[in-house]
Amino acid sequence: MTVYWVRHGQTDSNRERVVQTPDTPLSSLGHQQAQLLANAYKNADIGLILCSDHMRTQQTAAPLHEALNCQIEYTELLQERSFGSLRGQPYDSIQEDFFAKDYHPPQGESHPQFVKRVFDAWDLVLNKSTKTQSDVLVMTHGLVLRVIFAEIFGLKETEIQRLGFENTCVTSISKTSPWQTRLLCNVDHLDCLSDPESVEQGAV
Repeated sequence: MTVYWVRHGQTDSNRERVVQTPDTPLSSLGHQQAQLLANAYKNADIGLILCSDHMRTQQTAAPLHEALNCQIEYTELLQERSFGSLRGQPYDSIQEDFFAKDYHPPQGESHPQFVKRVFDAWDLVLNKSTKTQSDVLVMTHGLVLRVIFAEIFGLKETEIQRLGFENTCVTSISKTSPWQTRLLCNVDHLDCLSDPESVEQGAV
């Protein structure tokens, strides 16, 4: 049995490299990506979607939820890292290296706080997946996925950078240890898109 980990579709803030807020919606292209994801996985044996409660993840999950007619649950644990008062600011206008592990954004989450939350999210997903006979899909964010690959699977930063984490990328992980993957940041469902903006432009 499988857990599919998926990053949300593109937003205008992704394209413009702006630190996003929880209520950032998908762009027009992001909605296309969400529909293509649904078309690709509408026949998958997915019985539960666990979704970040941010708008962009909810909108990405909606077409797939409708196609699968499965259970969906929203959780704060799968949210993107909170950058507090930096939200809404262009990357280039922020003088600090706000991705640095020793940087604590004002009114936001420190890196250790964020990592702990992602571990809690991982435990939630494992708990839910063991109680679900079918596959589970997790709709979340780029930095959440990066923490999972770094902290749980032990990948180095250079290896993580090579993965890309494009919008609506899909990674499949087995429900039980030893963790096995069949898909790794896969975006085959986007092959019909020729827009270069369909790839990741901003991490958060």
